[in-house]
Amino acid sequence: MSSTPHSQEAQVNAILDAFANAAEHIVPAQALADAHDHQQALIPHLQQAVAQAHALSAAGRLQAEGDWRLPSFALHLLAAWRVPGTYDLLWKSLMLDDRYDSRWLMSDAYMEWPHLLITTFDGDVGRLFRILWQNDPPWNSDLRDCCTMVLASAHHHHLGDRVAIEAGFAKMLDTCDDEMVLGTLMLFIARLKLAPLLPRLWQVLKTRRGRQAMSRLDVEEALASPWREGFAVSNPTPNPINHPREDLLAIIRGWQYFKPPLKHATKDREKSHTYQYEKRVHDFTSRPGGFILPKRTLPCDCDSGLPYGACCGQK
Repeated sequence: MSSTPHSQEAQVNAILDAFANAAEHIVPAQALADAHDHQQALIPHLQQAVAQAHALSAAGRLQAEGDWRLPSFALHLLAAWRVPGTYDLLWKSLMLDDRYDSRWLMSDAYMEWPHLLITTFDGDVGRLFRILWQNDPPWNSDLRDCCTMVLASAHHHHLGDRVAIEAGFAKMLDTCDDEMVLGTLMLFIARLKLAPLLPRLWQVLKTRRGRQAMSRLDVEEALASPWREGFAVSNPTPNPINHPREDLLAIIRGWQYFKPPLKHATKDREKSHTYQYEKRVHDFTSRPGGFILPKRTLPCDCDSGLPYGACCGQK
């Protein structure tokens, strides 16, 4: 059966091509389904795609010459299949030396990547807390938020040292000044029903930083609601991927850049705020997602003549 290897190679190449050229607003569902049937043949290609993205970033050329699609699909599939070494690949992608590259590549990490990290979690709770204690630039609030969500999920699913997680959360309640991270922490302490930390949580809610991070009503609602399993778009609780075909498709369908485009009923569609916003996003940056992140190599908006990364991007 000499034709079988050739046929498989053609199918693998077709799957990789579908990922690399995935059209905006159209989820490559068939390619994702086919990928699971060619798992072993795809793994080295997917790992190579991630390694190439990292190499381009190290050379300062990721956003100019790279593409988010294939390495992002690769990391999702490698995580869903629990391929050894993927946990470290995820963290390397989230913490590239050029953090603009990292954010461009990792997409909306604080919402979807916790699913991948908890799926491949190696039990090293200390590693996550070391990231949380780092004094990173402000745009890495979502990275620290991601760590908080993974730790909460590790506690819920009994995947890490629960005593160590609770001790780390207690320290964060006392020291965290990042509004987004503190809000997430308070929400998940309530959702996990961590009785030893609830008195301290109510004390924090009485402070200014606590009130800015989370409302009492939100905490009460979290206390009253159970941890929701599954991968619905509206479900912010990160759970491990247990059914790669169904779960992974549900996660990817939630990506902002695969949602149907907004329709404009008026004749003045091009004058609408929505149209102008979308046009600016697509014209100004190649990064997928729902918000604008200026590429650091493009001219700065302030007309200084400098690239964004060397001007306002440093502020």
